[in-house]
Amino acid sequence: MNNKELLKSKHFCIQPFIHACVWTDSRVVPCCINHDYVLGNTKTTPITEIYSNNNEKLVALRKEMLDGPDLPESCSRCSIPESEYTNNSYRYNSNKNYGHLIENIQINNDGTITDAKILTWDVRFSNLCNLKCRTCDSINSSKIAEEERKYQGKTIQILKEAFDDTTEFFEFFESNIDSIEEIYFCGGEPLLLEDHYKMLDILVAHEKFDTVLRYNTNCTKIFFKDKNVVDNYWVKFKHVRLGLSLDAGWEQLSYIRHGSNWDVVLENLKYIVSKCPHVYMHLSPTISILNAFHISKLHKFLVEEKLTKLDNIYFNILTFPTFYSITSLPADLKEQVKQHWEEYKLYVTALGATDYVKEEIDKVIKYMYTQDQSHTLDDFRKETELKDNLRKESARDVFPELWSLLNGS
Repeated sequence: MNNKELLKSKHFCIQPFIHACVWTDSRVVPCCINHDYVLGNTKTTPITEIYSNNNEKLVALRKEMLDGPDLPESCSRCSIPESEYTNNSYRYNSNKNYGHLIENIQINNDGTITDAKILTWDVRFSNLCNLKCRTCDSINSSKIAEEERKYQGKTIQILKEAFDDTTEFFEFFESNIDSIEEIYFCGGEPLLLEDHYKMLDILVAHEKFDTVLRYNTNCTKIFFKDKNVVDNYWVKFKHVRLGLSLDAGWEQLSYIRHGSNWDVVLENLKYIVSKCPHVYMHLSPTISILNAFHISKLHKFLVEEKLTKLDNIYFNILTFPTFYSITSLPADLKEQVKQHWEEYKLYVTALGATDYVKEEIDKVIKYMYTQDQSHTLDDFRKETELKDNLRKESARDVFPELWSLLNGS
């Protein structure tokens, strides 16, 4: 099977052939979707060894993707949605967006790669974050870890770091500098991480200004110590893509992403647009029970304020924890959500949205009906009450449309 045939197959994903992904807890995994298949641990194995042909787990995963006929079992977060409701999976989009890079690598039938280089990077140095998002966890937020240890008595490490010492990592990173195509910065909150700026400094030193810088950011901070990421870095790079991790605006944003201030976020977005008009910004919310009725309002506002374009949107559909998933909504609320999103679709269609946006909306509606997980709603109510008490908040005040759900009626 040649490279073009591989890219079109249902059993191949380009990520394990070009990509490095290191999690905040030091696990090295195939990608940000597959956390179950661990390729190694940066605190026990040199990263150069993990991404070598000597790593039997990495080579075995690649070979399984070459041979088919199906994706590996650990890739179920892509194979299940592909088979059940859409082709719009992370694997599908990865092959579409990075398929051209397959010509840059020599893949052998046994799963090894000749003269292997890392082309795209996703290294989450730390879970350091300034927010406590309702749908997040302690692996990705130090603030949540702090809350769980302080108030819930959990024996948990607050600050998780991917490396005990980053020296070897940065040597490995710099050894791949000529091959780098893209870096994805996530967290924690990437704009709070010192190592994020160290990576940028290395790119600047090598004048790698054509590198694609891709972010998921909560948009609350653009300063780090004496640095302004907009003025000191983004103005220099040709391709900066910001995924705006905003699950709503106004008081709903402050609730879902506790610690976030809508006025500050809005000011930062306006500053970015004024200083770096070439920066591509797209709305990248996590769709859950909490914001099922609120994303459309935020999207409309950002478009009207010229802070993003109508087609610049991607919906991350939450699957875990299950009790936050829109599949857990009772039948009557599902119908209300469906009607809301269909009206939203009519709105974007009238403005001339591409088929992509309409497919994104359809994706959410279709996913909502793939399962009935309403048996988890007791957990939703318990978790909401627990966090409301800890954070002195009230879901009933912020989300009156969920009143019946919150009261179990």
